[in-house]
Amino acid sequence: MDQPSDRMREQLEQLALACRILEMEGHGDLAQGHLSLRDESGSFFWMKRNDIGLGEVMGPEDFVSLSFEGQKLSGSGRPHSEWPIHSEIFKARDDVRIVAHSHPQFACLLTAAEPIFHPYTIEADKLTRIGFFNGTSALINDIEAGAEVAKALGEADFLFLANHGVVFCGATIAETVCRGIFLERAARVEVMAANSNLKWRRFPDADERALRHRQMISPGHIDQTWAYFQRKLAALHTGRDGAPKAVFGERI
Repeated sequence: MDQPSDRMREQLEQLALACRILEMEGHGDLAQGHLSLRDESGSFFWMKRNDIGLGEVMGPEDFVSLSFEGQKLSGSGRPHSEWPIHSEIFKARDDVRIVAHSHPQFACLLTAAEPIFHPYTIEADKLTRIGFFNGTSALINDIEAGAEVAKALGEADFLFLANHGVVFCGATIAETVCRGIFLERAARVEVMAANSNLKWRRFPDADERALRHRQMISPGHIDQTWAYFQRKLAALHTGRDGAPKAVFGERI
């Protein structure tokens, strides 16, 4: 197979940036975690290569292309064994262009509990419906398990894999990355609240929560937030020569 088109190379550059931003914002876990992008042709997808962490993904050379049956079509390195998560979601959801699977610490902790987010702060109301996969907590490395994951996701934007990790997806890179970051921020608030002795005085009602949701996930807010994370990454991790450097997160 030929190299990606100029348009796809630009998108893979953005996907590499997305990987580094997610590492910066708590989604890094050694060399685990992966993002994928449906090719513009619709006939295959691009996936982060194995053996490197999210913070080490620097450009198009760090992705491999795969058929929906898992056959490697191009790229150097090996695909992650959990490629069926991506292929089966792409097959089930025409509206999804980006799929991410990661192990953010606070959200992962909540996968062992009920995925309920209380509106302690505005973070919970940035989320939409969350699916729950209660099948195997081992690697999702065969098509049958991947299909079950896609079924559990349904029409949701987020999925908790019990005792394992999370999946989030979207139509654009910016939307998908922001969803993943919003999820971990909300999970952190939930875990902090569960370990607090505070007496909760007030929660907003359903109408107020719906209003907050519309305000916080509007296209304008997503674009603004995506631009912020790009600036944050550049300020923290750009070398003197102006070239981007790998980002390594710290898990506590």
